[in-house]
Amino acid sequence: MNLFRTLSAVALLGLGWAGTSSCLKAPDYPVTPVITFNSVKQTYVPPPVPGATPGDTLEFAVDFQDGDGDLGLDADDAKVPPYNAQTGGHNNLATSNNYFIQPFKKDKVSGKFVAFYTPGGYPGEYDGRYPRLETTTDTKPAPLKGTLRYKLRLPLNRSSYSIGDVMRFEISIMDRAMHQSNTVTTTEITLGP
Repeated sequence: MNLFRTLSAVALLGLGWAGTSSCLKAPDYPVTPVITFNSVKQTYVPPPVPGATPGDTLEFAVDFQDGDGDLGLDADDAKVPPYNAQTGGHNNLATSNNYFIQPFKKDKVSGKFVAFYTPGGYPGEYDGRYPRLETTTDTKPAPLKGTLRYKLRLPLNRSSYSIGDVMRFEISIMDRAMHQSNTVTTTEITLGP
């Protein structure tokens, strides 16, 4: 009799768990990506030999949510329209980029951050591409969430960036349907060791 009661209790617990797990539904995220700033990690890279240029490697992390999971581009995507276009997209630079980053440098006199471009630079010069982010091989749209990391190397050559410059960055991303996310601003960092 005890064995029967024990098995019945286990069966009821199993049915209860199956019932609650079938009630769980996928999160309801918008189809336009939404990002939040997570962190920026700075690594100073000393000159490899005397006289060479030192630099900083910055690793940006943004958390993302996307309702239909169409994030990232692979090499095959970049061969077909609209991703192989030479114009259009963010800053009218092309649609093969999906990660947008704009540096801002703190003015030493006013203390305000001003959009920064290298000599001869242009808006979007640091934009890039992140690969497809997928959780399964299933082709059905599905919500996706996670953390996207992006590395940027800045040479501290005094013509563009110098040790002691105070910087921050604005970041946004785009999905394959050309929905551009909100823009986030990183915390301040001071370049150099």
